[in-house]
Amino acid sequence: MEALGGFLISQIGFGSAIAYVPLQIHAIRNWRGGWRLGAFVPLLLMVPVFVITVVGLVQESNLWPIYLIFLAPVGTGYLVILLVIRRLVTPRPSELEANRRHGRTKE
Repeated sequence: MEALGGFLISQIGFGSAIAYVPLQIHAIRNWRGGWRLGAFVPLLLMVPVFVITVVGLVQESNLWPIYLIFLAPVGTGYLVILLVIRRLVTPRPSELEANRRHGRTKE
């Protein structure tokens, strides 16, 4: 059972490290205003992590991905939470169009 826990933690770490980069790029490219500013926040953590990871890899350290494995879930989790909140509070374009057609705009 203990081995399963360690396996799951490592898989979450690796999975979130892989998911982080495309999610970060999507958020920065597609969001505007305060949402975009919020999307930049994880970079304060992740840029130093990526630098440390690359330095460790170049030095052929056997623990080079350790910071990435443990800290990528923080950056990924933050972006996922921000994405969910944004989806909940921001109307979709289809909803805006439906409201315009029915005369329910706030202009």
